[in-house]
Amino acid sequence: MTRVVLGVTLAVGIALPAAAHEIKVFASQQAVPQVGAKTTVFLSWGHRVPVDDLIDATTLDRYDLIAPDGTATAFKAADTGLQANAVELKLPGLYRAVVSRKPSVYTYVFDADGNRVLKRGPKTAITEGKIDVATRSVMSGTALIVVGKPGDETPKPVGLPVEITPLDGPARWTANADLRFQVLVGGKPVESLFPEVLARYVGFKPDNAWCYATTANKEGIATFRPDRAGTWILKVNVKRPAPESLKSEFDQESFTTTLTVEVRP
Repeated sequence: MTRVVLGVTLAVGIALPAAAHEIKVFASQQAVPQVGAKTTVFLSWGHRVPVDDLIDATTLDRYDLIAPDGTATAFKAADTGLQANAVELKLPGLYRAVVSRKPSVYTYVFDADGNRVLKRGPKTAITEGKIDVATRSVMSGTALIVVGKPGDETPKPVGLPVEITPLDGPARWTANADLRFQVLVGGKPVESLFPEVLARYVGFKPDNAWCYATTANKEGIATFRPDRAGTWILKVNVKRPAPESLKSEFDQESFTTTLTVEVRP
């Protein structure tokens, strides 16, 4: 498994632009020293960080806050916006703000002039042009919020359709130290796909570029070493062939997820 010190590889991110939009979760404070303090959770859709495009609430399938004791509280979602919610953090430990989008299907088609164009909908909805490839897109995101003294307890998966979950407790999320994560699809580790795990520091320019982090191993485990303290975002995209019963609708499934974590000095 490859391990890279990100500060050495920032220039690589310029050559690795995101292929499509992704959804991300942020909080105004993700390392909160005192119990009872407040933070504001919001969403980002697009490429740039921390804010790019606004979020249409009708596209969301799940948006909630999971407390350290496991209880979940649904966030309010406006019609269109950053979907910001101020929350009081009443318990010590790890909170997780999570979001998932409703699955969508898009199809690339060659038109009469030979141009490759994007059409919303499955292959069965295409009436003109030559179909190139159709994809079912599944997206999610998580922000980790640590309240009080960082502990050693390893966070558990939260049941998103695709997610990145830490394999070490918040006490180990420090600069210039190895951070281990596992990629899960449908609650199970990704097997034998070796997906690339991208990362970026909030503040890295250009703000729509990613730094290459590592490649997950056959158990979906990836390790990277952030070179500085602050907010970092991880992203992974996993593609696999469509189930046989759905190949008339789309050719492949694309699972994209992000994880936002605060790295301490």
